[in-house]
Amino acid sequence: MLNFILIANPENRRVGFLQQALTHLNLPPATVIDYADLISGKQTLEQFNAPNTIIRFDSPEKNFDIDKAIIAAGFNVSDNGQHQSISPGEAMELEFDKGRILYPRQWYLGWRYLLQKWETLFTPLLACGEGLGVGYFMNHPQDIAVMFDKPACHERFSRNNIPVPRSLGKIHNYEHLREQMQTQGIERVFVKLSHGSAASGVVAYRANSRFESAITTVERVRENGETLLYNSRKISHYTRREEIADIINILTAEGVQVEEWLPKAHLQGCGFDVRVVVINGKAQHIVVRLGKSPMTNLHLGNERGDTEEFLAKVGAENWEMMKRTCEQAASLFPNSLYCGVDLLILPDWKTHAILEINAFGDLLPGILWNGIDTYTSEVKAILERTAEAQRTQTMKKNF
Repeated sequence: MLNFILIANPENRRVGFLQQALTHLNLPPATVIDYADLISGKQTLEQFNAPNTIIRFDSPEKNFDIDKAIIAAGFNVSDNGQHQSISPGEAMELEFDKGRILYPRQWYLGWRYLLQKWETLFTPLLACGEGLGVGYFMNHPQDIAVMFDKPACHERFSRNNIPVPRSLGKIHNYEHLREQMQTQGIERVFVKLSHGSAASGVVAYRANSRFESAITTVERVRENGETLLYNSRKISHYTRREEIADIINILTAEGVQVEEWLPKAHLQGCGFDVRVVVINGKAQHIVVRLGKSPMTNLHLGNERGDTEEFLAKVGAENWEMMKRTCEQAASLFPNSLYCGVDLLILPDWKTHAILEINAFGDLLPGILWNGIDTYTSEVKAILERTAEAQRTQTMKKNF
């Protein structure tokens, strides 16, 4: 019998979806390990280094205490960046300030450090798809860390001929951004925090010799002579240079991915993109995200588009080509079972590009593929892989 270990924030709804999937497939519930206990040392993972163990790291999202602990873990990680830093003691004393963007680079350094630390406890573990061994990860910690690094993902995609928006390279500050846009002949770009998620720290910026504007999820607040940045569900529109420069300078110090802002095809009167969940190498569940602004994330008040209308408009041949692109992007993380791929389709409804890949991009409540949700499909894939591995081992023994 497979033994599922879920590392998560227990209060997160993702936990319930996985447990429902296991119940649906007549499997025992996963043992849930609280990130808080794991980071603090109250809980360890060594005891789960046992045959037929399946390890799933889930998103540490929406828990400020966990965010603080991850930030604290990143303090002593060497890094050449110019990001803001805070000591572990000070990090743990931070007070909750809804939406505040706090130490995103140090958060990532801590997250990557913890993933590496936990991975070493399971050195014998094989990645998903490499066989049984002692067990395996659903998504490998190394892959999760890279998927949280937008510049690294873009570089990996470019190197492997996956279509992506043109990157402007490493941008140091506002003036450098303006210079590179002029040099490369680009008037519209997206500026994204290198390690942001859920549209955190995203700016749709346009500039030419006559004007500039920034449409963004970032709310700029001046307090006691200091600029504070907040994530907001309300989209802000800035046109004053000093405000835009202030925002860009703060974001670039934390590390950003800057790429050409490509035009989107329209559906139901809106620009849109498509979240495609790739499971076990196959593009499966999709959700069309209609954008009321350049950002299409559903939590910003955007709506799901009509999937049937989308499929009819894109056409079977084009859609098969786009699914293959998503599958090829996912295949660059061969040690992970699933991911969410954000697909942009240009106005010709044929040309397309991969915008991002998300290690935790499988949360699509109510979206089914072949009658099952993402979590059930993932568990089914593991059962199939396990059965295949057992058959292979049996054949080897017989020879």
